Amino acid sequence: MQLSERTRRVLDLTQELMRFPSTASNPDAINACKEFICSHLHGMGVEPECFTFNGTPSIAVLPKHGYAPVLLMAHFDVVDADSEEQFTPQIKDGALYGRGSIDDKYAVAMSLVLFEEHLKSVVANGGSISDMKFGLLLTGDEEEGGHNGAGKVLARISTDFCIALDGGAPESIITKEKGFIRLKITASGKAAHGARPWMGQSAFDVLVKDYEAIKELFPQSDPDHWERTMNLGIVHAGGGSANRVPGSAEGVFDIRYTEKDNPDELLDAIQKKISSSVEILEKEPLFFSGKCGYMDLLLATAGESVSTGFAHGASDARFLTRDGIPAVVWGAEGEASQHGANEHIMLDSLEALTNTMNDYLLALRQSK
Repeated sequence: MQLSERTRRVLDLTQELMRFPSTASNPDAINACKEFICSHLHGMGVEPECFTFNGTPSIAVLPKHGYAPVLLMAHFDVVDADSEEQFTPQIKDGALYGRGSIDDKYAVAMSLVLFEEHLKSVVANGGSISDMKFGLLLTGDEEEGGHNGAGKVLARISTDFCIALDGGAPESIITKEKGFIRLKITASGKAAHGARPWMGQSAFDVLVKDYEAIKELFPQSDPDHWERTMNLGIVHAGGGSANRVPGSAEGVFDIRYTEKDNPDELLDAIQKKISSSVEILEKEPLFFSGKCGYMDLLLATAGESVSTGFAHGASDARFLTRDGIPAVVWGAEGEASQHGANEHIMLDSLEALTNTMNDYLLALRQSK
């Protein structure tokens, strides 16, 4: 398809960013990608503020020290790939293929291109970076949970509204995502020889009984599945010998909850229903957008063809809710290819999103 000059710049920069294998297993590449972004900003005449927490780099570009009226947030880390070839971008059949194409380097590139374009316009009209209505936050550990990126930086800067460019689709703006709990339960039994199981008590049987009890707390009735869910993802029992009754067993649960749930009350209910011991491995807040005039302006700019929706997964947007920042999650179309061998972004959606985001930022500049 024919791309606008603006989108072509986004596409070209995305491909440059994709060549960095910036995975958690390759911290040197994450830092090299961060340096490339900083160099790009220096080329605009912008001095970014860089943060590093526990080895994780993040970059903030703000109109005023520590503050931006509106913040665009994206991440430049990616998940591991099956082969190095996935870090070589390829364009075919109306899409850009390769690791990071949809998750999330296009968003980093789009944020940089739009910031540069609007900064030039502001300066041409006698202003400076302090007159910009939006800023950027680009982080390096979203795929690892975001605790040392968005989790730390958002506690040190402020904004009135954030667009997390990491999900959704051009026609669907995400206004809520589920929170999650990682829970390990450990069941105890009595070990015995496998030939005489009546002399022991299988801890696995205890685990299964407790699993069934936990399931009762997660009835499924919503056809859209916007309700709490649980998945027993990891199970260990015994010590690797088939002729031994296991004296211990453990299961790791992935629990997702909505704004209708109180996670502490849910955990208390689980502990009361089972005999196994309970260990909370992770407990993360949900994302719930909140309301503000900046969000109303975004919805008005996007038009009637764009609706609001929800996502069952989690993202760095949960830190925005934690800090009381109104926000949305939005992004281009990748046909659910994130993290896959065929990861890609549809170029027509990149064009649509880039143009709509530009229209929004123009409207933002004209607003009081």
